[in-house]
Amino acid sequence: MMTHEQKIRLGVFLSLATVIFIAVAGFFIVPKLRDPGDEYTVNFRDTSVQGLIVGSLVKYRGVEIGRVIRIRVNPLNLDSVLVDVKIRPGLVMKTDMRALLVYVGLTGQKYIELSGGTLAAENLKAHGEIETGRGLGEKADSIVNNIDTTASRIAELLAPENIKRFSAFLENAEKGSAALSGILESRRTSLENTLANFEKASLEFARATEKFVPMTEDMNRLIRTLETNSQETLGNISRRFSSEEMGQAIKDVRAFLDTASVSLKKVESVLLEQQSELTRTFSSLGVAVENLARFSREIADEPSALIRTRKDKKK
Repeated sequence: MMTHEQKIRLGVFLSLATVIFIAVAGFFIVPKLRDPGDEYTVNFRDTSVQGLIVGSLVKYRGVEIGRVIRIRVNPLNLDSVLVDVKIRPGLVMKTDMRALLVYVGLTGQKYIELSGGTLAAENLKAHGEIETGRGLGEKADSIVNNIDTTASRIAELLAPENIKRFSAFLENAEKGSAALSGILESRRTSLENTLANFEKASLEFARATEKFVPMTEDMNRLIRTLETNSQETLGNISRRFSSEEMGQAIKDVRAFLDTASVSLKKVESVLLEQQSELTRTFSSLGVAVENLARFSREIADEPSALIRTRKDKKK
């Protein structure tokens, strides 16, 4: 049978256990009650989450809507980091929303910025995965990497051997410029004469153009006069001759043209027959001209050959 002292100790122990239990339960339950909402997961693949801590804010278009509650490495894929966030009630998450890592000023800390989302997209269920996008932090990292790459390439470009090549190129360019200057200087007189002649030709062309204008006007007047005279002549012919006489004259002209055409065809046939003979004649004439030219060159080169030829003939 328990004594009174044992009962007191048991009561004190139970009381302390109850207090501790309530405190521990409150530690885990009270935050849940004070911070209601649904949990979602953001899977950052091949991205460093340095600067993101538990308790970091989650914003949607700059408005605070939740916080980070857990950060862990994905046990199924070591190239990704899983970040659990709790979104406060009142905002419906959409499947086309994107999560971005954004820097907080210059401190290096980051928060998660949600963007996108349309009413036509489906709702994202609790504990679903929010797709990631490319935020300013990743863009800044890419810019830094690009700057490092550019700096390394500039360093390679400014290597001693490249500097020597560039110096040699400049020296060759300078020599080429000097040579070109010398050529231009030596041809300066010729260029000046050419430009002067071109200027004179331009002036003469301008004067010729000025003279051509009156000639054009005279030609226009002549054409107008011919048109007037031709019309008057045709009128006189129509008044002097009847239509029957004009028809007979046209028939006579046509007969003359037919006769002339026949004659031309005959002449053409004769020329075609004599073409071979003319070709041989011209070939013989060409040979004679070549012999005469060769003989002239021989006499011009050695005039004494003509004298020797005459003596040989006398003997």
